[in-house]
Amino acid sequence: MSSPNAHSAADSALGYYYQAVYALRLLLLDYEDASVSIESWDDVYLETSDRRELHQLKHSLDTSKTIGLKSRGVWRTLTVWLDYCKVNGFSQSRFVLATVAVLQKDSELECLRTEGSDRSELVAALTKEAERVRDERQIAKDAGKPQKEWPHGDRADDCACFLDATPTERAGLMERVTICPGSFNISEAQNEIGKILGRFAPKNILQTLTAQLLAWWDRQVVETLTHERTEPLHAEEVRAEIVRRAGILLDHGFFEDTETYIAALEPCAAAVTQQLDFIEATRSQRTRAVPIELAARAQRMAWLKADMSKMSAIRGYDKILINEWSYRFEQNIDDCDKADAETKAHYGRTLLDWSHFKAPLEVRRIDPKYENQDFIRGCYLYLSGLGSVGWHPDFEVLLKAKPATKNKGSS
Repeated sequence: MSSPNAHSAADSALGYYYQAVYALRLLLLDYEDASVSIESWDDVYLETSDRRELHQLKHSLDTSKTIGLKSRGVWRTLTVWLDYCKVNGFSQSRFVLATVAVLQKDSELECLRTEGSDRSELVAALTKEAERVRDERQIAKDAGKPQKEWPHGDRADDCACFLDATPTERAGLMERVTICPGSFNISEAQNEIGKILGRFAPKNILQTLTAQLLAWWDRQVVETLTHERTEPLHAEEVRAEIVRRAGILLDHGFFEDTETYIAALEPCAAAVTQQLDFIEATRSQRTRAVPIELAARAQRMAWLKADMSKMSAIRGYDKILINEWSYRFEQNIDDCDKADAETKAHYGRTLLDWSHFKAPLEVRRIDPKYENQDFIRGCYLYLSGLGSVGWHPDFEVLLKAKPATKNKGSS
């Protein structure tokens, strides 16, 4: 049985991923010159040439949740925004609270759904609620109760922060706030992005285009969070990536995508590493083998997911790779006739190096437009896992003595 802590960790991870998808959705909507940052001033910080938007997100898979004036999330969000305004002021800033929860019936927060609506009654209600929280805690304190028994401990500090702000600051903030209840949750992420892309992308490529865009976006976000990337994420980049990928899919070409499916793949077949053992492969040969083989299988899967008719083309290309390998392999067999074990291993290492350094230059590509040389390198390793090619002159005999496990889920 899963522990409560495990669920908590999962909810937190989903919340972070939700920020990424929400940010992508913002850029896909109506922002021509926008850029977004994640986990900077707020969960999502959007900036254009003439405005800034701070988006605070409240995510949950529980669709029965509601939100109202007393909700802790509301008060925590107000504190974040008031802290921001102390440093940056209100000028050109807008504040958005997006939540999967729905508004409680007749909530004072209803006015926040409409930009430009009168917020004076809401400011008064918030002030009154903050004062109630403060006063009830003071009563408990005066009664001699221990602090842990004072009421409203989950939002006392946030209510105090609101009361510390001047009436002008409270009103100024609330005039710039919008609430978006009933927002999509993470389980609907792909459909949500797909709906937007469906406005201009043909149906026959929509599912693949959505999956590829999300995989590409995930990588951009990770590089932002790890500070590999220091620039904000721009709408123009997203549009360019969509156009590039859609063009490839519509052209029915062999597009570049080694990332979308790589996490779902089985480890490389046992025969891949066994064949390296047969030739006593060098450290560098072993280091590059596994990631290149895995990337090649991920690329093959991406093509097949996009278009199953490519199966015949991929299998035909495997035959070309095998034929090119066979010419050199058969020569090695002749050269190694009556050779000792060390010589045979040396010839095997040389053939493996040919597959890595020379084959990408000597063997024709699967498609003239597809230029990733690692695909040829990785396919040779993949085929070695199937036992279709090998490096050691006696690899077939050696594999029979030590059976290899074939890859799963690949062509």
